[in-house]
Amino acid sequence: MKKLLVLLALSMLALGVASANDIPCTISGTTFNTPVNGTTVVTCGTLTFDMFSVLNPTSGAGVNNGQIDVLATSYFDTGAGVAFLEFNPNLQAQMDDEFMFTVWGGISSIDMTVGGQNASVQETACSTPFSQGTVGVGVCAPGDVLGQVTVLSNQAEQFANFNTTNPVYIFKNINAGGPPGQLTEFTQTFGTIPEPVSMVLLGSGLLGLGLLRRRSRKS
Repeated sequence: MKKLLVLLALSMLALGVASANDIPCTISGTTFNTPVNGTTVVTCGTLTFDMFSVLNPTSGAGVNNGQIDVLATSYFDTGAGVAFLEFNPNLQAQMDDEFMFTVWGGISSIDMTVGGQNASVQETACSTPFSQGTVGVGVCAPGDVLGQVTVLSNQAEQFANFNTTNPVYIFKNINAGGPPGQLTEFTQTFGTIPEPVSMVLLGSGLLGLGLLRRRSRKS
């Protein structure tokens, strides 16, 4: 009986460690909740995000148009192998811009939800850098498109899966429509392969539970 209790405790510990997965992202070059620029580097677990650029912002009533913030609520789930980045594009009605950055570390999916009202974000993930200098710079060569999603305000999350690629070049076309259009936040996720340590811990926990169940049947 004592051995069974020890086995159960170890199994629960392994499962508990495997589920304690959320690690806050860190930032350098700027700070969270302030506009990103070319020096901003965000690190989320195994992923690094840099080369941020806001292009072609429209003129609008908002004094912060053309500025996009990374929020401090961004984090990395080590068990799922997913980075959750939250952005605030500071857009009011009839305002828009284009947003580019690069993801390093190897990702295999993009996923997005959009808040606000009457707003939309189209995202393209590419395996090669974009050609800058014109409107619509995010249109990469057809053979280089890894995935694309278009998400409307308060629509169910949209995602695209592809083979793990490193680096990945992200382009977003961000729009807030006419009144009462507004876009104050959107959440972006980037999927990787779960970390080996987490997988081992989870596997150990499940194995322990399986052995415990087998021994219980025998007794």
